[in-house]
Amino acid sequence: MASFVRKLLYIALNIFLALSAIFFVLRLTPGDPIERILGEDASQEELQVYREELGLHKPIHLQYIDYLKGFASLDMGKSFYQKESVVTLIKKHMSPSIIIAFSSLSISLVLGVFLGVLSAVYKSQKADSFIRIFTLLSLSFPIFSLAPVLTLIFAIKLQWLPVSEWGELKHLVLPVMTLVFPLSSILARVTRNKFLEEKSFPWVDVLKAKGLSHIPIVLRVVKVCLPTVLNVLAIQLSIVLAGTIITETIFDIPGMGSLLFESIQNRDYPLVQAAVAYSTLIYMAVYFLIDIVNAKIDPRIGART
Repeated sequence: MASFVRKLLYIALNIFLALSAIFFVLRLTPGDPIERILGEDASQEELQVYREELGLHKPIHLQYIDYLKGFASLDMGKSFYQKESVVTLIKKHMSPSIIIAFSSLSISLVLGVFLGVLSAVYKSQKADSFIRIFTLLSLSFPIFSLAPVLTLIFAIKLQWLPVSEWGELKHLVLPVMTLVFPLSSILARVTRNKFLEEKSFPWVDVLKAKGLSHIPIVLRVVKVCLPTVLNVLAIQLSIVLAGTIITETIFDIPGMGSLLFESIQNRDYPLVQAAVAYSTLIYMAVYFLIDIVNAKIDPRIGART
């Protein structure tokens, strides 16, 4: 019970720090959102009236208190530009982002573990060399350069997939591929190294001496490796969320990434703050879930936390 409370406090602290950081970073960034909305020709009187209407005339500490109160009551205000509740806007754009992120994480985990185990089992053979070269090449391309390459091959040259549409399964392929290649490559390398490390321990020799066949031994070693792989997956989750912003922008997908990118350009404080808040909540929820899964796989992890 005590460990559960500590985890909840840890999550609450991280959410509070993320909310505070985005609030103050936005206000310290040069540029006035009111001038951007009304234009450079607006008079000082017009600027002041609109600033008071949006609550930006208050001292920054009072704005900060109102901001935290709004988050606690799930009222994050209205978008400066779209004049609509930011909670409503996020609900409209959340679905594509969740689908892309969840699909990418799931496929990357399965593919990464499979390639890592295959590479370890066939160490120093052709399969191992091919997988290691493939993962190295995948990691050599950042997401913003990998997306155009995949688009050029599969959408323009082969014309197998659409570039900037949303609503069908085929529209999901290119964005997910863009995220899966680098993430699965990281997980494959981690799995390979951890598998070879565990395979060298005496308990594996004991299983062989008991007459256990090859596949059951491999499965047991994989089970021991899973907590480490899942921890790496949790660490990479923030990169996946950031990558989702890039892929949605490149492929013109109406998700949270596109919404956040547009709101940052427009200095739409409420929308940026709400988008970051929701992304932080999702990140911490997945991190907490992975922690629980690790404790189920290996009870020693739960006993240490």
